[in-house]
Amino acid sequence: MTTGAGWVVVVPIKLLAAAKSRLAHPDRTALALAMAQDTVAAASGIDRDVVAAVIVVTNDDEARTRMVHLRGVDQSTEGTCGDRDTHPHVIVVPDVPDAGLNAALAHGAAVAVHRWPGTGVAALSADLAALRPSELQAALLAAPSRGRALVSDATGTGTVLLAAAPGTPLRPQFGPASRAAHVGSGARDLTAQLGESVRGLRRDVDTLDDLREAVSLGVGPRTRQVLAAGPSAAGPSAAG
Repeated sequence: MTTGAGWVVVVPIKLLAAAKSRLAHPDRTALALAMAQDTVAAASGIDRDVVAAVIVVTNDDEARTRMVHLRGVDQSTEGTCGDRDTHPHVIVVPDVPDAGLNAALAHGAAVAVHRWPGTGVAALSADLAALRPSELQAALLAAPSRGRALVSDATGTGTVLLAAAPGTPLRPQFGPASRAAHVGSGARDLTAQLGESVRGLRRDVDTLDDLREAVSLGVGPRTRQVLAAGPSAAGPSAAG
């Protein structure tokens, strides 16, 4: 068990076969995995005094295997992790509840609190193909020292980041109109404060239009590789 300040970021990855059902692209599954890898890589690229660790919560075998290729990944077979002298920057844990996104996030938060007491916990969407480490760092540094805070998606209705200060329950309510749900439960909305500086953080990818915008912002290397290898989602030919 380790202690210290900063944040633990929790990234849930659903079974890839069911991921991104609204993304009408022939490489939908590969894109879902690539975007998750780029998201986790961006989160793990932040200095450890800000982000102590990244927890990936998934029951997908392919996602688990691919995450091993990211630097410093540890695969845990238990719902909580045992004591260690040092911690990896990224760990992968199974989705023990297996009861949807919010249950997976609550489970990841419990792992974080057990292993890194004294840190805040932040839930991060897994489909942020254009995320930059500096954007996530800016959002976490803007979060208040007490309570919860959020950053909304590009449409202003969803949530891409929900941060709970040390000692504050995460209480995730992701899903339709999650921004309103989180604000209604007391979370502070940081979106306007951060403004244009976090466009990549706010650009989650559910549709081809979302993907085109993410490409225009500059996607991560794994997403870029999938797009280069198959039919382009950024061009007119992908519209169908």
